Amino acid sequence: MSEIYFDNSSTTKVCREAAEKVMEVMTENYGNPSSLHTIGFRAEQEMRAARSAVASLLDVRPEEIYFTSGGTESNNIALFGAARARKKRGRRIVTTAIE
Repeated sequence: MSEIYFDNSSTTKVCREAAEKVMEVMTENYGNPSSLHTIGFRAEQEMRAARSAVASLLDVRPEEIYFTSGGTESNNIALFGAARARKKRGRRIVTTAIE
């Protein structure tokens, strides 16, 4: 019997190309992109290339792409930003228990 996976909202299988790129970066360009040494510089180049690729796919400027530590940080940035932008409209936010 073959397995059918229905939990993609939790975790989705990574495509082979993405897994290969992650392995390359983790083994060759693993530096902190904020560091001043060569490995850090290469990591920064990887990050800039990724930012440009994502921006191109979304038809936005690279400066509009932000990388975060995960879903919770991303959600907080989006929600707090939206709340601040609409602050003059009222003090209520309607939400659900679904992330």
